[in-house]
Amino acid sequence: MKEKVKKLKPARVKRKPNMFEALSAVIVLLVIFFFGSLADLSAPALIGIAVGYVVFIGWRCGYSWEDMEGYTAEKIKSAAPAMSVLLAVGFLLGAWMYSGTIPMFIYYGVQLVSEKWILVSAFALCAIFSTCTGTSWGSAATAGIAMMGIATAMPNVNIAAVAGACYTGAIFGDKLSPLSDTTILAALSTKNDIFDHIKHMSKTVIPAAVIGIIIYVIMGISTKSTGNGLPENTLQLLDTLDAAFHWNIIVLIPLVIVIYGAITKKPSTVIMMISAMVALLIGLFYQGFDLSDGVSALYGGFNLEMVEHAREGFSAADAGEDAMKLLNRGGLSAMLKSFILIYICFYFAGIMEQIGAIEVLLGKLLAAVKTRFTLILATSISVIILVAIGGSSSLALILTGEMYNEKYKEMGLSTLNLSRTMEDFGTGMAGFIPWSGSGVYYPSVLGVSIGAYLPYCFMSYAVWILAYVYAATGICIKPLEEEVSTEGSEA
Repeated sequence: MKEKVKKLKPARVKRKPNMFEALSAVIVLLVIFFFGSLADLSAPALIGIAVGYVVFIGWRCGYSWEDMEGYTAEKIKSAAPAMSVLLAVGFLLGAWMYSGTIPMFIYYGVQLVSEKWILVSAFALCAIFSTCTGTSWGSAATAGIAMMGIATAMPNVNIAAVAGACYTGAIFGDKLSPLSDTTILAALSTKNDIFDHIKHMSKTVIPAAVIGIIIYVIMGISTKSTGNGLPENTLQLLDTLDAAFHWNIIVLIPLVIVIYGAITKKPSTVIMMISAMVALLIGLFYQGFDLSDGVSALYGGFNLEMVEHAREGFSAADAGEDAMKLLNRGGLSAMLKSFILIYICFYFAGIMEQIGAIEVLLGKLLAAVKTRFTLILATSISVIILVAIGGSSSLALILTGEMYNEKYKEMGLSTLNLSRTMEDFGTGMAGFIPWSGSGVYYPSVLGVSIGAYLPYCFMSYAVWILAYVYAATGICIKPLEEEVSTEGSEA
């Protein structure tokens, strides 16, 4: 008897997408998200549609679903630390409201910071925190939240402008701090000493920060003042805070824990969770709130109705709309939508990277580079495209460094110019991309949409302008012969 031989299907040949296929994936993403956002459609669902399209492109290029799913699983695994930080922030916010940490900042900040100086104060406080700790996310989640709370209690203040000041202040430190992961990555991927990189980086960032501060000062001076006394709704808010919470320096311990952990480079998620647990204990034993309310605050956020259980005669209904909006927030559930969106975004980025679409899109740029200006222009475009596609500044810095290192040397330029350009356009760019991790994180924490705070990120725009001016004129451009290689000093 002849055995039937089972015919095996020939293996599909894998190839890179052509330019049309690679570009169409990006266009579909932008179009779907743009029009979907205008119609106020669900962001995770919109990105899901874009993922479906890029899966189709991957299939056309010979990749099976198993191939793509396996690769994206590794991609998501690498993003787990950032995603866990997002969830920890939800716990932290709920706990800090419960303990009175954020309310204390608001209570005293409203009385100390004037409406005319709120923008400068927001930028400066976030810049100091992020420079000392190296984390823009941590700066936004602590100093940023405190300043936004203070601003919300001020009737004549532009909340979107304060969010823009908080955002750029946080990015300032992320660009210049030797503790910042993006600063470290930019130096490592170009094989430069980190302090040489920071020194060269400061030539765009510091002048840009000064420009931003000047604009904030002008905006502050032109802000209408409420006069010598605080307005009635702000006074009502202060009365509510004073009745709801006890004030003591002990309430600031959760903040001290986060600052200490950031400075000493302890794991962010662990430190935030420890801070949240300490805040829970402060709310329970010092503020006198119920334990069940504290646990509820960790998941669903703090609610003024919780105060009614601990303060006789206190009525949340009498607190006023401003107090309710300001204090009823936080909790793990508030971050779940952001978590899901980031998860789906990594599917899109992972498949685009796996099938070679990113390489195809950027390959043409290198071929067009002929001058110093076009080299820096191409570098900036590459970084922006990589951040937009990958949703991550870190990925953009690594890939751009690898792609352009030799090109800068060929054209007689120090790779310090490359590392600076990468940070000029890469660090902070993700906060302008709605489907990126930062584009989800900052609006969630600051309570203001990207479209609202985008016009007020003056430092970011000044950095870009200065980068192009330097490229065109040769000012602050370091030639190759001045470069000091650190490769020989590596152990």
